[in-house]
Amino acid sequence: MESLEQLVARMEAGDLPLEESLREYQRGMDLVRSCQEALDEAQRRIDSVMDSPGSPTASSDPNDSTKVPENPDPDDIPF
Repeated sequence: MESLEQLVARMEAGDLPLEESLREYQRGMDLVRSCQEALDEAQRRIDSVMDSPGSPTASSDPNDSTKVPENPDPDDIPF
């Protein structure tokens, strides 16, 4: 990401010749693609952890009153 930011700054300065600008643009696109792939992989890993059995999908605090029990007690009616 840092390399991409530096590249953008050089290109925005407008001091690069056309051929070098085109090379830098291609390099920038490669860096963007690389960053996107890293983000996609991180998202897949997060999804995998969240989908695995036993993963906490809500608060693990037993005193959390906002947590809905998996098998609610029919006699435990709030009214």
